[in-house]
Amino acid sequence: MEKIKICTEKAGKPGGWYSQGFKVGKMIYTAGITAIDPKTQMLVSPNDITGQTKQVLTNMKAILEAAGSDMNHVVKTLVFISDINDFQKFNEVYKEFFPIDPPARSTVQIGRFKDEIVIEIEAIATVID
Repeated sequence: MEKIKICTEKAGKPGGWYSQGFKVGKMIYTAGITAIDPKTQMLVSPNDITGQTKQVLTNMKAILEAAGSDMNHVVKTLVFISDINDFQKFNEVYKEFFPIDPPARSTVQIGRFKDEIVIEIEAIATVID
């Protein structure tokens, strides 16, 4: 199967040596997505789980759309948060982006990110037929 790199300016650029994601066959795999504003390339809402979750999921939507998918086709997410005590705030925003049949999900407290990042999310999705 061909591996196609996903790259869009409608989501924040990677903060290191990695790609935003790849499309392989009918599957899409994203890197960990953070709350980087695509216009300014600056972190949105430093140390704020609610604001960062909104930006992360907005960036996810842009990456998926660039690959021929959307939020309704996400089948799995892996969520890294810095403080599990913020889980409820995160979950409320997450529900706004996945109101029906949410994807399978794992959520892990990782402790500290670099700078003032408090959340990162990876996604696996299918391509829209």
